[in-house]
Amino acid sequence: MLTGVDAADQQDLAVDPAVEPAAEQPPGGRGGVSLSQIIGLLLTVIGLAIGLGSLHDNSFLTHLATGRMIFDEGSIPRTDPYSFTALGRAWTVQSWGASVIFAGVDEVFGLTGIRVVVGACCAALALLVWRLTSPAKGLLGRLLVTLPVLAVGIGYWVERPLIFSLLFLVAVLFALEDRLDPRWLVPIMWVWVSIHGSFPIALAAIVAFGIGRLLDRERPTTELQVLGWASLGTLLGGILNPLGWRLLVFPVQLLQRREAFEGIGEWQAPTWTSWSEKAFAVQAVIAVALILWRSRRWRNIVPVALFVALSLQSTRNSAQASLIMIPAMAAAAYGIGELDGLERRPVLRPVRVALVALLALVLFSGVSSTPDLDLSEYPVASATWMRAEGMLDVDDRVVTRDTVGNYLEAAYGPDEVRVFLDDRVDMYPVSVINDYRALLHEETDFQAVMDRAGASAVLWDTGTVFGDWLEDPDNGWTVVHREPGWVVAVPPGAGTPG
Repeated sequence: MLTGVDAADQQDLAVDPAVEPAAEQPPGGRGGVSLSQIIGLLLTVIGLAIGLGSLHDNSFLTHLATGRMIFDEGSIPRTDPYSFTALGRAWTVQSWGASVIFAGVDEVFGLTGIRVVVGACCAALALLVWRLTSPAKGLLGRLLVTLPVLAVGIGYWVERPLIFSLLFLVAVLFALEDRLDPRWLVPIMWVWVSIHGSFPIALAAIVAFGIGRLLDRERPTTELQVLGWASLGTLLGGILNPLGWRLLVFPVQLLQRREAFEGIGEWQAPTWTSWSEKAFAVQAVIAVALILWRSRRWRNIVPVALFVALSLQSTRNSAQASLIMIPAMAAAAYGIGELDGLERRPVLRPVRVALVALLALVLFSGVSSTPDLDLSEYPVASATWMRAEGMLDVDDRVVTRDTVGNYLEAAYGPDEVRVFLDDRVDMYPVSVINDYRALLHEETDFQAVMDRAGASAVLWDTGTVFGDWLEDPDNGWTVVHREPGWVVAVPPGAGTPG
């Protein structure tokens, strides 16, 4: 509890982050280490551990393949080079910058280098999240805000372009809290436009904070400055890039193709089955409780309400919403717990040394004890067998899962294999996406879908409705290869390879 402050003053302090210095200034001189710094370093270690896992994300595989193509050809693709269902169709490579980063690091340092980059991004995110909570002051309140964010990050802080955009979003939040010169947002937004198509979320967050300030009958001076510099950076990013204005209109095009995203897991409402979804639910409950209990200001309410609502519509928004809620939660958590952890204590120096050593150990053990790639979820053996049998070449039309399409693009490239579909649902014709969805349903004319695709073979997972249909001899298809969890089947009259 706060002492020497009446209830009204307490409320003012709880809702105004300006009472906290822009940066932590632990008392006690420079000779010691504060408990707050120790916790920040520990969270950095945790963030590094989150990001150092083996590379496995299907979307990353296509980003890596595209980056390699950009380096090989010296230009960014303008049309689809990967599929036989949309070959030559216009394609906006909205994350071309991230693809170049991934491929460039891979070229110089290998896949291990990419893991280190992702780990460093996650470590930086964890530390910045902790620093963003400093207006809460008390360590207990800060941890109450920070820990759910890290739990959400376990599922979303992975090797996708999103990881870079989350760092940019944190920079925007620091600017909104008047803790970063907003002019930095010009280069940040400039780069963001070419890294990931989520940059409009930053502008929406700025507007939400500004509207909240207006509803509190205050002048949104900071929010307007941040909006101005961020908008300038966004405009420059949309003009001065290899793809031009297409990157600016890409998010609008996505909204116009909502039909294509129906049935795609990350674009659907959360099912609350994954740990990250559950962690986000916990964070949202804590945020609402803190705001209603301790900080009923519109500047806190509007951003939280808006982005929780967006996350309830699409789980894809949860990673950004988790960060955007932090300023409101930190302001509302002001004064929870008496210990602020800012006093420097010489006795904590060995702890800092130990944590730095632990950071190095986690880095070394993380990259040396686990493989760079985890392809256990992909039918690697089946794809290798099909290549050896001449069934998986550039002229073949093999129907697979979208995730398998991502794997094939990275493993072989567009000059060797063409895929039925991958996760770039923003580009494919809706008719192709609808056919893919049909393969996931119980009551579908599977043969009609195969006929429309002109399928020369199918590589599909067992234990599914379509997988069972392929294995039923009454349907005319012949299973010619198996590996645990997957089958390769050919249509009637195709003959048996080998």
